[in-house]
Amino acid sequence: NFLLPTTTDKKRNMDETVLVTEAGDEAGSGEVPFAPLARAVDSGTVGGSCIRLFVAGAVTHVGKTTVCLSILAALRKAGFKATELAYIKPATQCEEADLLSKWCMVEGVEHVSGENAPLVFYQGFTRSFLAGEQGSSADWLRKIRLRVDSLCKGRRVVIVDGVGFPAVGSIVGVDNADVAKAVRAPVVLVCKSGVGAAIDSFSLNCAYFTSKGVPVLGAIFNLGDRDGFNAWTKCAENIELWFLRTEGRRERFYGVVPTLAELDGLRSRIAETDHTRLMELADLNATHFVAHVDISAICADAAADAWCRHGARTHADPSPTKTVEPMKASEVSSRSEVQAAAQAQGAKGGG
Repeated sequence: NFLLPTTTDKKRNMDETVLVTEAGDEAGSGEVPFAPLARAVDSGTVGGSCIRLFVAGAVTHVGKTTVCLSILAALRKAGFKATELAYIKPATQCEEADLLSKWCMVEGVEHVSGENAPLVFYQGFTRSFLAGEQGSSADWLRKIRLRVDSLCKGRRVVIVDGVGFPAVGSIVGVDNADVAKAVRAPVVLVCKSGVGAAIDSFSLNCAYFTSKGVPVLGAIFNLGDRDGFNAWTKCAENIELWFLRTEGRRERFYGVVPTLAELDGLRSRIAETDHTRLMELADLNATHFVAHVDISAICADAAADAWCRHGARTHADPSPTKTVEPMKASEVSSRSEVQAAAQAQGAKGGG
């Protein structure tokens, strides 16, 4: 169940895809055809199955949601209808609108995030959970699974966005690995670019998922330096060497994404940026990403994974690897009650 195409196969896929350089030119046509991506999805969804992909971050603010946006935008450019795609961030700490949600609204892609997420880690939630006022871990995982399953009906690809780093949510028994397992979505890890620290981070976080029985397809290394000792090109060469030299490794290297000046700090400027400009930046983001990441290989690998091949779940709901047993409570406390109590005690953030 864990056999995937080799790194050589991945390189062959990349050779079929024309990439855009920083100047917008390529040694060929200067365009980015999406035929390999379309073929990967078409072959992976024969018989009405849906490709589920969980995008997880090795650390917080590493660009998970940006990666999700890029994959969805690339699929749209490859010719897939908005109604064939969906996005969900099933557990979140942030309820503010972001570039991805705005893009989805314009494109007509169904998206579930922010205050509509199945699980929101609002102020005081974790302590209220431990006090027995918010149900059980299994309750939340079932709620998440049902929402993802409903999105997958009639769709070709559903992107599931993680929250923070892999262990976020473990205090309530609903961390990223628990969620990925509940919704049967193989994982692609997003790590910070580099060499030694980047591989160390990947190894640690990959082990976290696999220890819970969650398949990891491989990694994308984001936020690469433009130049210098850790220039993204140099990092890519060394990361590729490590993956090639690790014989029998299932996980694959999908690319290094360098920073782009126009997108720097955009997260904090969403509210004040003109709508038209936001859509231009979303398109720029997708084009930049596709030029550096083998999205076709990611989709092909996800489609080849047993969890996606077997389609909808047919067995009992999974339990988190380590169930968190809350105290018994006579009734469930409302969000407004929990938040008010937390703020009165000096709470500053969510969770």
